[in-house]
Amino acid sequence: MRRVEAVLFSVDKPMRVGGIAKIIGLNVEDVSKAMKKLRNEYEKRAGAIEIVRLGNKYVMQLRDEYVEYGYKVGKKEMSDELLKTLAVIAYYQPITKKKLRDMLGTKVYTQVEELKKRGMIYSKKSGRTEILRTTKRFNEYFGIDASKPEELKKFFENSGGVRDE
Repeated sequence: MRRVEAVLFSVDKPMRVGGIAKIIGLNVEDVSKAMKKLRNEYEKRAGAIEIVRLGNKYVMQLRDEYVEYGYKVGKKEMSDELLKTLAVIAYYQPITKKKLRDMLGTKVYTQVEELKKRGMIYSKKSGRTEILRTTKRFNEYFGIDASKPEELKKFFENSGGVRDE
């Protein structure tokens, strides 16, 4: 159980049980049992850290009520403008690059390229523009368990994020 905990603490993205099993040299069944015990332990303890299941992957993260403290000392990986562009894409997806530009200005062209490089969004050509959507990496990075755009929209609305006006 402690080896599973060490792996979850050390990785920067959600992992499948099979991936953890390979790293620590145990079979998947033993890692699954250890994961269940570990999650129960973290839940009972009710500390600042939780282990969350996202689809078929697991991640160790700060509980919602403690995230603000982590932000105060954590390294910022994206500018506020880039985050805003990403949030708008996530909320309105599928969204055309033209509509995004109309909403946020021409700076979105370079931001879209940056978000693609980071694996947060992908695009598909549609006539003279592109249609933008978020990737699984986006959900994993932000710890959002949503597989459909409607679920993601609800997540934003419930968390006080972007609102459709």
